[in-house]
This record gives sequence, C-alpha cells and structure tokens, in this order.
Amino acid sequence: MRNFNSQLKHAFEYIEQELGYSSDLSVRECQIGTEKLPTLIIWIDGLINKQNLNENIISPLLNGSRQINILDQDEETVRFISNSLITTTEVLHISTNEKLIPLLINGWSIVIIEGIDLMIAANTQGLETRNIDEPASASVIRGPRDGFVESIDVNISLIRRRVRNKMVRVENHCIGNISNTKIAMMYLHNRAHPDTVLEIRKRLEHIDIDAILESQYIEDLIKDSPYSFFPTVYSTERPDDVAGAILEGRVAIIVDGTPFALVLPCTLFHLLKTTEDLYLAYPIATFIRWLRFTGFLITLLLPASYLGVLTYHPEMLPPQLLSSILSARDGVPFPLLMETFLMELTFEGLREASIRMPKSIGSAISIVGALVIGESAVKAGIISSPSVIVVAGTAIASFTIPSISLSATIRLLRFVMIILASFLGLYGIMIGLFLLGIHLTSIKSVGMPYLAPFAPFKPKEAIGTFVRIPWFTLRKKHK
Repeated sequence: MRNFNSQLKHAFEYIEQELGYSSDLSVRECQIGTEKLPTLIIWIDGLINKQNLNENIISPLLNGSRQINILDQDEETVRFISNSLITTTEVLHISTNEKLIPLLINGWSIVIIEGIDLMIAANTQGLETRNIDEPASASVIRGPRDGFVESIDVNISLIRRRVRNKMVRVENHCIGNISNTKIAMMYLHNRAHPDTVLEIRKRLEHIDIDAILESQYIEDLIKDSPYSFFPTVYSTERPDDVAGAILEGRVAIIVDGTPFALVLPCTLFHLLKTTEDLYLAYPIATFIRWLRFTGFLITLLLPASYLGVLTYHPEMLPPQLLSSILSARDGVPFPLLMETFLMELTFEGLREASIRMPKSIGSAISIVGALVIGESAVKAGIISSPSVIVVAGTAIASFTIPSISLSATIRLLRFVMIILASFLGLYGIMIGLFLLGIHLTSIKSVGMPYLAPFAPFKPKEAIGTFVRIPWFTLRKKHK
C-alpha cells in the first residue's frame, strides 16, 4: 500500500472518496506546535464518544500545542504526541491506507499533521446501547435479572463479573466481508476440551458470508447436522447461563449487535435444563425438571395418541370415556384427522398473532381468540370439545420447554407424528419414535453425542440430568 501524501487536502480527499462522501464524516481543523502546523482530526459521527474525543484528543492537542516542537524525525514527534498528550486508552501509528478506513468505521479518530507522513489513530468508540434489563425471552423467579445487550464489550464484562478467574480466555474474530462483525469466543482454558476449542475456532475462521446481523447466522453456519430440525447450538440471553456453561467446560460465542449468546457443545438434555434449577431447593428443582420432560413428551405425542387411539384402537379407552368422546363428536362434519390439524394450525396462528401484536393488546387478543373461537366452534358443531382439550393441553405442555428452538422443533414434529398416527395408529407413533431415536443418536454437537450422557451411557452424569444434585453432597476438589 502506498504512503499517504503529506498534504492534508489530499489525505482528506482520499478518505472522502473511500467513504463515498458520506455526510456523517466529520473533521476538526486546528493548529498545533510552535510552528502552528495545520492539523486535521477526522471521525465518523454516531460511532464515537464525543466527550472522549474532546477531553482526550482535541483539548490536549490545543492546550499542549506549545510543548510540541516539530523534531527532525517524524516518528519522534508522533511518539511525543501519542505518549504525552493524547490520553485515550489505545493509540496506533499509521503510515499507509491499509488500516485507516477500517479504523474509522470502527469508531476510531484519525489525527493528520501537515508535513508528517505518520498519522495517529485513537480509540474513541462510543456506540449508544440500551440499559441492562431483565431478558425478555427468559422470565426469572429467583436469580440474577440482568440480561445481555447489543454491545459485545458489555456482554463480555457481564460474564467476567461472574467468572473472575485468570483462566478465562477471550478470542476475537471479525466475520462478514461487508459487515465486519466482531465475534468473541469465551471459555475456561483449564476446563474446555482443546479439541472442542480448536474445532469451533476452525469453523469460525472458515465462515465466508457478506454480513452477520444476528447470532442465528453463526449458529446456522457452524452447527452440526445442518439439515436436522434439532438445535445443536444453545442460545441464551442470560449471562449467568453462559457463565455456568463455561464452568462446565463449554465454549461461548458472543456476537456484537445481538443480546443472544451461543454455547457449544449442546445436547438435548442441556436444552431441557435451566440455570434457575441451581437457585431452587433441590427437591423443587428436580420436580420442575421432571415436569419439563413430561411436557416434552406430551407436546410431541398427545395429539397423535388421541388421533391414533380413537381411529384404530378405541378398545384401549374405558367405555365411559369412549362414550363421552364419541357423544361429543356427534354431528362434527370433519374427520378426526382434519379436525386435529385444523385446531393445531389455529392455535399456531393465535400464538404467532399474539407475538406480533402490540404488548398492550397481544395478551387480550390471544385469550379472546382462544376462548371465543373455541367456544363458538364447539357450539356450532364444527369441532368437538375433546379436541379443544387436547390442543390446549399440548399448548400448555409446549410452554414448559425452556429452549425456544427446541420447542419450535417439537411443535413441528408433532404434525409428523399426527400423520403417522392417522395411517397406522399407535404403530405409526412407534415407528416415528424409532426413526426419531435413530436420528438423535446420529447427531453430534462439536464431537459430543446429542443424547449424552445416555448414549453413550454415563451413570453419574445421567443421574444429574434427571435429579438436581444437592450442593452439600458435592465434595470440593483439592489440587
């Protein structure tokens, strides 16, 4: 790369041309030194902290201009200004245009002095961020109520506040040919498996994409089994969740511009647990964990079992219950399969509508829609009341799954189970479960089996999956 022309006009014209004469490119002209040399201070509005710029660059240069003597060597002059006058946390010396534009668009300010080829770049980053609030995607009963924000530096600090150990490692990467998004890997050096860290680092370095606007981009590009419906990367908005994960030897990926962090490796049972289990009494936490596992199975199998039993195996139901269901279905014009599909799709539509509606009326719309539509449809004889009960029970069970990604996957797979049950009854459900089991055993997350610790089976870890082990039974590890 060629050296910049020492004339300020040419240097500034080059910057303007590279940035397309952008209107947010700002410049401050001043004179420094005993020779009153013209100087330009260049930055991009909105990316810098103006107070930092004024107090640490402009004011020191103007107030200390008498101390600046243009020495015979440009490097000595630049070194004096950088070390004795400018008081920002980071300062670089630039002699070519290789790093100038990337630094500007990352919130740095550039100081160009007439007659000196070397330029000074000072870190004045100051992006506006929202306050640290309780995460919207995870309600907390007991535990920390702070959540990630869109600033990668703030998110890293939230994790370091919880894991204050010299073994914490942070590796920065820049991904996106156009967006140049900052990515950070965080892990504990003495607990994370070296092969896992190496594999994740390799996958990040091999990403070739124009822009990364959210951590979902990274998740899709680095996850195992990309065609599988099941998430092999865990995402969370909670710093304590990530801190607990890296204490277990996992690797966290923080993406600038999003409050969702990624955690690898990830297993199916990891998605069914929450960090809040550690903050509750162990009997209560264990009971709630069992409720989640039960909700997982109900979401997947209840509508299909209802359809399969009534269609192919009615003799399995008690006579009174069967008589009650059949009498409720008397006069319903739709087959049981169409009725079940119609109700499930209606509820999914209500769920999506309640999410997209404004918060002030979203809950009212969902409640009114569920009650009014359901009650009216039953009275009109379009659907039967047992179908409404089954769909409502399935919906409630789906909300017990902590992971949004896993919940969406199970909600989608239950339609597959309904189709199999409509053809073969309970035998179709068993075939579906066998195929699902084969698929889950074939998935890995950065080398870890997706069904660990049950396949392969590890007794101690398996017990800890279903039971929250009391703290007083854990012995401290002595070195």
